[in-house]
Amino acid sequence: MKKGILLSILLVLALVIGACGESPAEKAAKTPQGKFVQAIKNGANVPDQSTYTTSFAVNDIQMASTDSSAQQLGILKDIKFTITSSTDKKADKAEAKLNVTSTNNLFPISIDLDVLADMKTGNTYIPLKTIVQPDESLLSYLDQVTGGMWSKLNTQYPDLKNKYISTEELTSSLTGESETETAVDTKKFEAASKNLNKKTTKLLNNYFNSLDQDRFKEAKDGTVTVTLKNADFANLCTDFAKLMDDEKVKADFKVLVESQGSESVTDFDTTYTELQSSLKDAAKELKENKNTTIEMKVSLKSGKDNTLDTLTLKTKVEETSDKNAPESISFTIKTKAEEFVPIDDFPTKDQIISSEELNKIITEFTTQMYGGMDLTGSNY
Repeated sequence: MKKGILLSILLVLALVIGACGESPAEKAAKTPQGKFVQAIKNGANVPDQSTYTTSFAVNDIQMASTDSSAQQLGILKDIKFTITSSTDKKADKAEAKLNVTSTNNLFPISIDLDVLADMKTGNTYIPLKTIVQPDESLLSYLDQVTGGMWSKLNTQYPDLKNKYISTEELTSSLTGESETETAVDTKKFEAASKNLNKKTTKLLNNYFNSLDQDRFKEAKDGTVTVTLKNADFANLCTDFAKLMDDEKVKADFKVLVESQGSESVTDFDTTYTELQSSLKDAAKELKENKNTTIEMKVSLKSGKDNTLDTLTLKTKVEETSDKNAPESISFTIKTKAEEFVPIDDFPTKDQIISSEELNKIITEFTTQMYGGMDLTGSNY
């Protein structure tokens, strides 16, 4: 898939999911179009305590039978990604629980990973329990590649399952910087995020309001749907590229990038310019390329108290350069508001594993693993 096409899809996904408005809630218009725009605005009204579940699944993949990667890529249809994220604004806490499940006979596994976040400091904690004691299907696979060593982790390091990895501890160990030096300026970050959300939401609202009303369809349950195609993606890429001309937008982008660490981007100005140029190129490619078609069905449903209940994105990308062997992929992303799930407590100091202790365990584990393997003919 061409870079410009992928970039345009990612842009719209990011805009629709992440930029659901900061403007005051207004009474929804009676037309499906007005309700759709209002649902985007309702995304700003996130309760102080909220939980959302987001899932991603590939629905179908069509590839040429002569393509050697067809079978491997076909496995994607049997894999589902789910993340449940909870936020408690008053407590400055957030938690994300990721699950990846494969029902494919060649690769049947289930992976779980939890992440706790301190929104005040930017520090995150990863509990080692699901890593040390994974699902049986994953444990079986890990034992195969480690010569049975993974099952011995619990026996050799019985306290490890109760420990947490702290990004603050790891960063301090790797960079030598103190907690104060690595802490995120949350107020500055939140202000930049709010500014960008407000401007991207306005961009989206203006675009959707400019579309023909007949493109918006409303179901009996209140869900409103509009289908976006190549021309829509091209127009949104163009609009967003123009938005990036705003120096305030550029400044807010820089704040977000710098919050990821001083090494995340070495030359921000160059990277920003390249991103803007890529959007312009993507818009041009989408208008001129007649062999690649994109169709994204965006469905929104408002919840109680002017909040966003459900967002569903059903996307299909089709490549018809070879008329005898067209290729396509379709996937669905769905975000649903849930009842608030209480967030676990942060670990105590004693529960956080030090980088020295972690490195020691990794060294011992690796030594024992390779010590029990036949490495004849290998590079080890």
